[in-house]
Amino acid sequence: KSSKSQVEKAHGDLSKTNLELEQRRRYMEVVLRDVGTGVISLDSTGRIRTINRSAEKILGIKAGQVVGKAYTDLLQGEYLRLADELVRAVNRAENRSITRQVKLRVGIDLLTLLVKVAILRDEGERYLGMVVVLDDLTQLQKAQRAEAWREVARRIAHEIKNPLTPIQLSAQRLRKRYTNQFGQDGVIFDECTKTIITQVEELKNLVNEFSSFARMPAANPTPNHLNDIIRETMVLYEEGHKHIRFEFKPDDRIPVFNLDKEQIKRVMVNLLNNAVAAVEAVAGKDGGGQILIESQLDPLMNLARIEVSDNGGGVAAEDKPFLFEPYFSTKPGGTGLGLAIVNTIISDHHGYIRVKDNLPQGSRFIIELPISQ
Repeated sequence: KSSKSQVEKAHGDLSKTNLELEQRRRYMEVVLRDVGTGVISLDSTGRIRTINRSAEKILGIKAGQVVGKAYTDLLQGEYLRLADELVRAVNRAENRSITRQVKLRVGIDLLTLLVKVAILRDEGERYLGMVVVLDDLTQLQKAQRAEAWREVARRIAHEIKNPLTPIQLSAQRLRKRYTNQFGQDGVIFDECTKTIITQVEELKNLVNEFSSFARMPAANPTPNHLNDIIRETMVLYEEGHKHIRFEFKPDDRIPVFNLDKEQIKRVMVNLLNNAVAAVEAVAGKDGGGQILIESQLDPLMNLARIEVSDNGGGVAAEDKPFLFEPYFSTKPGGTGLGLAIVNTIISDHHGYIRVKDNLPQGSRFIIELPISQ
């Protein structure tokens, strides 16, 4: 009888322990599932045991595609070599963990990731596998680069702007006083002074863009109708570009929410300028150019979406990761500040902008803005 009681007690203790372990496992699953950092665990054979939502999002994969499979079967080429190098490095590390910053292309995006790999062992030092932790530094690095470029822009604007006005005024004065006094050489004099004035004006415009980027005012959101802001901006382009067909498809469910009206107008102006240039580069001014603007409410995510599509030449895949970087431009003579300013404004509204191909031809810029009352 005593022996039976001991067995029952041992069985009860074991069941209780298993229940506690299961509760802990579920608790850890919930924590890891919702944490903002990507976490992947591998067993002793290199097979993926778990992957949380953040890791799925960062890497653009689904758990069902990878769980239970060896990383050596999932990765190829340079990514397999990178993974093998990380495994070798962590096995050599004295503290059983390493941290590396790596570049990784996911779809069209080039990501900067901080990767931490740690070896897992039990109390008896038996090798259990590894855990990989991923932090996406891409947006942080972009913000740091943008701030650095703002400082460059401030200095350039300050150094260049001061001498431009006297140069322009002097050239204008020379034209007024001497154009008719040079006889045959008057034509040359006229062309040269006109060139000076024109080029100085272009330099002034460039410096003004530098100054605008360097002194971006903080957003001042007030309750506004997003659709009204889009309409007000598009009307100007419809009047000025009769050879292009503009269309606006508003979602009237979008409520009034907090926006900086002038800054969102500036976003639309920049995007429409680019769209007009893109369609004119392909279709000229003979017609055939089409620009579509759509607004959409996403009630599930509580955000408003703006899409600006054109049937121009599109954006090359290799240019897309750099499109919103300061001073990167695909247009001849472009400053590369327009989309950088757009990106800054959208970021100040806690939103996100990206570009996709507009099949069968052209580009589609997508903006997502959280709806804050």
